[in-house]
Order: sequence, then structure tokens, then C-alpha cells
Amino acid sequence: MGIKKSQKLYKTFTLIEIIVVIATISLVLPALFTIIFAILQQQIKIQRLSIIKREGDNVLNLMENTIRNYSESVHSATPPNDTNKICQSKNQQEAIYFKDKFNNWFRFYLNNNNNKIASQSSIVGLIDLTSSQTKIDNFTIQCYRTSLYSPPVININFTISYNTSFLRVEENASLNYQTKVKLRSY
Repeated sequence: MGIKKSQKLYKTFTLIEIIVVIATISLVLPALFTIIFAILQQQIKIQRLSIIKREGDNVLNLMENTIRNYSESVHSATPPNDTNKICQSKNQQEAIYFKDKFNNWFRFYLNNNNNKIASQSSIVGLIDLTSSQTKIDNFTIQCYRTSLYSPPVININFTISYNTSFLRVEENASLNYQTKVKLRSY
């Protein structure tokens, strides 16, 4: 008997198996990229909503606490005095200036140059309260009285949105803020 040479067995893919694998990958890959792209778009939207919510909550809280804790009267002009005092009736009026117990004045307004909410006072000067990442629309501060002897109630309304030039829905995010603040009666 002779010694047989060992035969090497090569395992390879057939052409049909390769075509099936390529076809499967070509069907799964676009679906996978679509899912990943949708997740990334939602992450962008969530990040932008987080930014505008943080800034909106911050500025509303600051305005609410400042008006509630420091304001004694509401005026239509500066310097605030008895002749330009407003919010004496049930009619809503545009609240422009607030006066504290030390006769200092302050106000909150929409800075139209950069669409930011700004604060101005006789002590500190001018300060922007929102960043360049956001823009403010429909900003109003109004006041009225519920009865003749009740303290004025201040309505604060604004819409804050992410400052972007893109028009796609997933790139835009905005929130509406609204609150009422009753001044303290001293």
C-alpha cells in the first residue's frame, strides 16, 4: 500500500450564497441608516427643547420673583411717580415700569435689536436675560386689578424658540410661557 497524499478541502462560498448575502445587506443597511438618522434628528430636537426650556424657565422665574418681591407700583413712564401710575382699574394695560419701596425703578422688555428679553433698572442698567441661542416673540407684560382694593395682577406672556435659520421641522423648537403675578400689598 502506498501512502496517499492528504487532500486539502477548501470551503468557499458559492456565487449564489454571495449574492444572497449582498442582497440581504442591501435591504437591511438603508433601513438601519434611516433608523439611526431619525434617532439623531430626535436628539437634536430634544437638545434644542432642553435649551429653550432651561432659558424660558430661568427668565420667567427671575421676572416673576423680582416683580412679586420688589415691585410696589406699576407705571407707564420713567421716572415713576403718581401722575404716571397705572393698573388702577380692571382694564388690562401695558405694564412698562415697576417701582420698588426705595423709589428705584426697573422694567422687563423685548430688545428688538436681538429678540432677547432684557432687564433695565435705575441701579444696574441694561442686562440681556436670554442668550443668543434663543429668540423671543410675542412678549407682553400687562396689568389689571381684580377689584378696587386688591393689588395689581401682572400677566407675563412670551414665546421662546431656538434661534436657527433652518426651516425643517426637526430643527425648530419653541415653547409658550404665560403666568400671572400678584403684587404684594404693603
